[in-house]
Amino acid sequence: MNLIVVKLKKYPVALISTLVFIGCVIVVFVRGDVIADLSQQETEMIAQIRMINNNVTDSRNLDQDGESLRGYVAAIDQRLFNRNERSINTNFFYSFEDKLDITIADVSQLKIEQPTLMKGGPNELSLYSGIVYEIRVGGTFQEIIGFMYEIQRVNALARIANFEVYTATAQRAAPEALLAKLHVVVLAEKK
Repeated sequence: MNLIVVKLKKYPVALISTLVFIGCVIVVFVRGDVIADLSQQETEMIAQIRMINNNVTDSRNLDQDGESLRGYVAAIDQRLFNRNERSINTNFFYSFEDKLDITIADVSQLKIEQPTLMKGGPNELSLYSGIVYEIRVGGTFQEIIGFMYEIQRVNALARIANFEVYTATAQRAAPEALLAKLHVVVLAEKK
């Protein structure tokens, strides 16, 4: 035993290094599971820091983007139909008779809604609603197509959801005369 003590006194750096190494092994063995948890927390915090940095970068022009979006919403609101102004809405469609060489036989506002725009539908409207109109028109094929084209081009937000074209059966009708039944969905104020 004296020989070991003599050797230890002769090499104190080796003794201290050995004791430190044994202490580190004990700490790693006892606290090794904490390292995995701390590594996971570090990864999560780094991801949060990246997200915060990206949000800071993306929010630079947020006020101007908000103003721009409010302008778009105001432009849409000006183009909406008012559900309670039925006569103005139907006159809107009848005004196409003057612009185009077409005969509008009937414009009626339907009580049903377009299923795709209803709650749970693929094109659900949260801020607005849709009004469905059934329009019956008569004319040649080119006139009916021209009317459909004009419906798509109007200032109001409208689209043709469904249409049927068939030949006119009246005795006075021209041989090339056709009749069409269109279902037009117009964007309106929320009910």
